Amino acid sequence: MQKDSIDKNGVLIVGTGLLARWAAQLLEMEGELVYGFTPTKEHAQNEQDGISILPPITRARIWKLIRAGEADYVLALTDPVARERMANELFERVERPARGCIHRTAFIPPTAQLAGGVIFFPYVVLGISSRVGGYVIIESHTYIGAETQIGDFVNIGSGCQIGEHCEIESYVWIGRGSVIDAGVKVGKGAQILPGSIVRESVKAGTVYGT
Repeated sequence: MQKDSIDKNGVLIVGTGLLARWAAQLLEMEGELVYGFTPTKEHAQNEQDGISILPPITRARIWKLIRAGEADYVLALTDPVARERMANELFERVERPARGCIHRTAFIPPTAQLAGGVIFFPYVVLGISSRVGGYVIIESHTYIGAETQIGDFVNIGSGCQIGEHCEIESYVWIGRGSVIDAGVKVGKGAQILPGSIVRESVKAGTVYGT
């Protein structure tokens, strides 16, 4: 159902496509009031999926809603560059990061460290003393080893196994079903193709796999 305004304490989904709809569904299951912000062409699909859609609004309106405490927000943009651009723009305007969106089946030990704006799909497992940077997306059934460090704006696909003491730098994209051995470093902006087995460090900006 389309709405012209939001109720206090609602959550604004900033994004489009499957990631935005998944985040909205998760929050609604947790009893949150959720509102989608999408281009006009996306309205019909989102309304069909049961998300309350706001009419197209300006970025200034988004900033006002969040700054005034009328809405929290989740940043659900799949592309890491677009995600960073919007995250910086919003943070400069409202002075607080996006809230995290973490499925209740995810396992996060007390010693793990999470930055703001992360999105975790079902059955994500973090190892002890692991660290996950800001605005990281980790899809379902992925395991992150103990003391592994993940930079900002990283995308990790479903069913990945990342060993202990790994270093995954910012903007890395790891395809579904990939396995990264313990101690491996993946450089900034590298792409790991789906199903790859990574036994050695990957240089920044390169594409690894076949």
